[in-house]
Amino acid sequence: MKLGLLDFGIRSPSINSIAIIEDLVDYAISADQLGYTRFWLAEHHNFDPLAAWLNPEVLIPIIACVTDRIRVGAGGIILANHSPYRIAYTFKLLNNLFNDRIDLGIAKGYSSRNINSSESSLKLHITSSKELVEAKLKDNLKSLLYYLKKEDELSREEIVIPPFHGSIPEVWSLSGSYRNFDILAKEGINISRSLFHFGSDLSFNKDQLSEYRELFYSLNGYIPKVTLAFSGACSKDGTMAKKSYENHSYAFTPDNIVGCPSLFQDRLSQYEYDYGIDEFIFMNVALDPDARKDSIALISDKLELNKPQF
Repeated sequence: MKLGLLDFGIRSPSINSIAIIEDLVDYAISADQLGYTRFWLAEHHNFDPLAAWLNPEVLIPIIACVTDRIRVGAGGIILANHSPYRIAYTFKLLNNLFNDRIDLGIAKGYSSRNINSSESSLKLHITSSKELVEAKLKDNLKSLLYYLKKEDELSREEIVIPPFHGSIPEVWSLSGSYRNFDILAKEGINISRSLFHFGSDLSFNKDQLSEYRELFYSLNGYIPKVTLAFSGACSKDGTMAKKSYENHSYAFTPDNIVGCPSLFQDRLSQYEYDYGIDEFIFMNVALDPDARKDSIALISDKLELNKPQF
């Protein structure tokens, strides 16, 4: 079983934004030492005076610099907001600077705030049309994959995404379901399903997953990676974990893990069987920095995440 972490930058209201980033660095170092596989940062543009970041791109190389093994990335970039050329360039260069351990997660949606002055983005901002947003995402994803994967075609257009012929980051689609899995398989995109976002599909869908894996392998020649993201809180006896979850903005989530390390072990083993997935992403809702680090240490110990793999 593999376990990674997802962070939205949400901490106690008594902690300012710079202190949140300092804690984030410590948290990532601990995760790396404890055997966690991934450390993902979300993009968000909600109004919050205590927000430590909006777009995580600037933090990813910082986290990668202070860690050794853990994969670091965005979970995810709201691609409809951004230039595909710039995202391709940024994440490809980072992946080659940090020994092929950068992840590029792509999220749906669009910022409700006008953060781009281009005519098309302004139109998108004003209309807030679901169809227009999905069309923008589809177009940007197509362009992004072209910039990442079609180096020979790009060179004939006198375009290069440095380093030339360098390795590209793992690309992930972040979603609450297996929608469009045929398109994702064709494009060689991994899937991360969320159980804690509003409207997430909580059914197991093992047949869909099997179809996706078979189609992906037939088209790409290798097995795709699939993760299941969940939220929750952990403490030694579960008491503090329940208090943490009650005070968090994701407390509405119907499917989560809140309790002691043994509960995490039992529930993740059940998830592994029910969903057919053996890699998970944990969104820790503890707001206190010490409680966050204690919780991931307890889980690592119980799941033996640092146990040597043979």
